[in-house]
Amino acid sequence: MRRLGDTHVEIRRARPSAKADEIGSACQMHADELPSLLGGDISPLLLNIALHGLEEAAGVRYRTGVHAGDVRDGCPALTRYADDLVVCCHSRQQAEQVKARLAGWLEPRGLAFNEAKTRIVPLSEGFDFLGFNLRRYPNGKLLIKPGVMALKRFRNRLAKEFRALRGANVAAVLAKIVPITRGWAAYYRTVVSSRVFRALDNYLWKLTYKWACWSHWGKPKGWIVGRYFRKFEKFRNDRRVFGDKDTGACLPRLAWTDIVRHTLVKGGASPDDPALAVYWAQRRQKVTPPLDSYTVRLLSRQDGRCSLCGENLLTPDQPPQSPQGWEHWFLQVTRKAIKAHYLVHHDTPSVARSNRTHLVHATCHRSKHPPRQAGNTVLQQTI
Repeated sequence: MRRLGDTHVEIRRARPSAKADEIGSACQMHADELPSLLGGDISPLLLNIALHGLEEAAGVRYRTGVHAGDVRDGCPALTRYADDLVVCCHSRQQAEQVKARLAGWLEPRGLAFNEAKTRIVPLSEGFDFLGFNLRRYPNGKLLIKPGVMALKRFRNRLAKEFRALRGANVAAVLAKIVPITRGWAAYYRTVVSSRVFRALDNYLWKLTYKWACWSHWGKPKGWIVGRYFRKFEKFRNDRRVFGDKDTGACLPRLAWTDIVRHTLVKGGASPDDPALAVYWAQRRQKVTPPLDSYTVRLLSRQDGRCSLCGENLLTPDQPPQSPQGWEHWFLQVTRKAIKAHYLVHHDTPSVARSNRTHLVHATCHRSKHPPRQAGNTVLQQTI
């Protein structure tokens, strides 16, 4: 987002009015069916159909020629995701005019603003959008950080999960909590999140210590700390990491997540445009997956391909667009899709490339190393 004078920001959410019985001219439905559809999986598609042309109605105009894709001077800038949208204006008067124009544009389509979630604020006060907080600080910098409400929801979920895990062993705790924390960190790693990550690490330490004390209520605190907290990562000088000393598995700290800035998309490039398939493929290859540094080095060394079948190890689709999506990504991809094929555990530069540790598909690993049958089984395969 670039500076637009004394910018005011208008936030609003479109919602169906009481008389709504249609969305545009593409689909017809009754008013009592519309709210349920707006909460379903097809909701983004319906809203994209209904709100097509919203930018033109708001007065957004783009340059052509060399500066194609840039907003013309004096025009507002609109950003929309489904029914959530933000309009950046040069003054409060312009923001009120844009709101009035859009209200008139939405009315024939059976839509109206949700006034409870619509407000006009100066950028110096900041606003929340899609779980992020955007604010211009007194030093003139515009910073994007995790939103306060998103942070509160995440803390509440962690507390709820640890309460539900009382009585479980440390392996079950790690299996449940690690995808949640890594998914949340992966979603917010593109913005100013370092301070928030450190604060969440302290909160997680309190939750894990409280869980350990509840699990071993009769043990002294020194015994509990020695059993669950230690230096699990040999390359990190952090001795307060929660984990399982028997297996070596641990709960990665959110502060270990590298901050990687988001690369802007060129102009109006759409991932659905077949002519831009090469552009999107190259863009996805340049994105560093939010995995540990050792796995990233293996992926880079293998050019992201399985050493057994030669296909891509990670799915080439668009990255997830929510913390829950990243959580699902960690569960499906890092646990089921890829697997470390340990040819040599401690590889050195002198070892041949073909004899080092590789990442392979889990299915390829199972096909190469099928499970051995028990020798004393009663039923044997007949020939």
